[in-house]
Amino acid sequence: MKRIHPTEGLTLFSLIGLILLTSIFRARIPLWHSLLFRYVILLGFLFILKLSYDSKWTGKIGSFIHSFSPILFVILIYESLGDLIQHLLPDIDPLLARIDLFIFGVHPTVWMERWVTPWLTDLLSLAYISYYFVPVVLIVVLYLKGRMKEFNRSVFILAFGYYVSFIGYILFPAIGPRRMMTHLQSIPLEGSFITDFVRDILDTLEHNKRDCMPSGHTQLSLMVLCLAYRYEKLLFCILLPIVCGLIISTIYLRYHHVIDLFVGAAFAIGCVFIGSRLYQWWNAEDAPSD
Repeated sequence: MKRIHPTEGLTLFSLIGLILLTSIFRARIPLWHSLLFRYVILLGFLFILKLSYDSKWTGKIGSFIHSFSPILFVILIYESLGDLIQHLLPDIDPLLARIDLFIFGVHPTVWMERWVTPWLTDLLSLAYISYYFVPVVLIVVLYLKGRMKEFNRSVFILAFGYYVSFIGYILFPAIGPRRMMTHLQSIPLEGSFITDFVRDILDTLEHNKRDCMPSGHTQLSLMVLCLAYRYEKLLFCILLPIVCGLIISTIYLRYHHVIDLFVGAAFAIGCVFIGSRLYQWWNAEDAPSD
């Protein structure tokens, strides 16, 4: 086990798990042949990356590709879930909406209609889409500073967080209030071309629509904040207001139920705690000094 790079190991286990899940439930999955083929291709790519990195024949370029390859694997695995999740379990949005209503006495996305204005919708749309860049900013800063121990540890912990959130999506499929509660919303979210661009590009690029429970935006953004506070205090101060706006945007823009955020925050705490210790065990010679 410890001969495998920790992040490679996470990806390996995730792909094996998805292959088994697809094989077991293939009778329910129309595109199961395609899914299995994609996962096998990703396994092959992972194997090639490991061989090329271990042999060192690709030099600095190969090392760079190897270092940032987890981003590609996370994206491709996430996209594949769009052909898997919807065929396994029914959506649980009605339950999530009832939980929100029980806690707050109102539907939070409906309650927030009182604050809807075009300029705020544009601003929070930008905050929402910043989620796709916040983790990359952290690891790029660590990489450019040559802090490879912190870089490798952060990439592992973040990859661990992504893969755990994917398990949540599979077990608790939900499409969010934006699609499920349109009959309750009376004020449209209108903004400028900025809002339209963000909404359209997300609808186009995100093949997996059942990714609300837990809130990955909340979970991964809080994980990035935690790691930034540990390794890059200045970056933490820069990202803090962005992440706060990002989390607010998940409700304002009607992408998430509030319970999704609570679970996402709990997942963030658990993933940073468990991920740090798992990395330390897996890569004992690189045990954290903090």
